[in-house]
Amino acid sequence: MKSPRRLGALGLVAAVTCAAWFALGFNHSIRDGSKIFSEVQGVRAAVPYGATQLSTRSTPAPWISGCSQIPGSRDGWGTDGVFITFTTSHSRAATTTVIDRALSRRGWRRHDATTGPGQGPVAHWTLNVHSAHRAQAWAYPLGPAAGHWVLSARWQPPGPVGQGCP
Repeated sequence: MKSPRRLGALGLVAAVTCAAWFALGFNHSIRDGSKIFSEVQGVRAAVPYGATQLSTRSTPAPWISGCSQIPGSRDGWGTDGVFITFTTSHSRAATTTVIDRALSRRGWRRHDATTGPGQGPVAHWTLNVHSAHRAQAWAYPLGPAAGHWVLSARWQPPGPVGQGCP
């Protein structure tokens, strides 16, 4: 049987090791992750009144195991995400204005982005979630048919990014 002094020393070493791991190396937790996911899901309130063919898919950030078939792949976080499609009879400008007002009331800040050469700006917002990364949202018409829209939002938790198998 080990002496109480030796057990106490082992306990102290284990406690210090755990504390150091959590403070310095364990970056797998999402502080306030469920609160941030709720804020990201809040984009659902920005769908224009009277929209039809509404479809919503929400996913909280999963922990993804690395892929043994891909050298260098590692464990890490996926992203929180909300993907909404809907149809509206409102014009592009009116739809974007309705979405902008709703998101602005929730603290989102608009700064449109261009996605590539020859492309016009896409309505884009960010939300400061007091984390390493800001949440982002986009709204744009879907395809050539008038009135079909996408409204999406995502947030990448701090820590390693998961690189699972394809």
